[in-house]
Amino acid sequence: MENNLLNGHLGNLILALAVVAWAIAQVLKVVVVLIQNHRLDFRRITGSGGMPSSHSAFVCACASATGNLYGWSSPIFALAAVLAIVVMIGLAGTWLFR
Repeated sequence: MENNLLNGHLGNLILALAVVAWAIAQVLKVVVVLIQNHRLDFRRITGSGGMPSSHSAFVCACASATGNLYGWSSPIFALAAVLAIVVMIGLAGTWLFR
């Protein structure tokens, strides 16, 4: 693997990219609340729920990075993709029954 900024400092590129995707989704929640309600609500950064889904962003980034690094037909990507699908279906069910 390349020795780039994320991989060099954190040691695991897939995990680092997943965490970055989670962080971006959490910050976007603050932006969405700012646009919709015209107020800053920094509690959204650490809170769960709302859109965009940081859980979905995390598992999708994990699966995408795994596929990109190890190949789209690799068994490890299949495992990451199944995990992402299970998490997103679970989240969809949670949203559906709220």
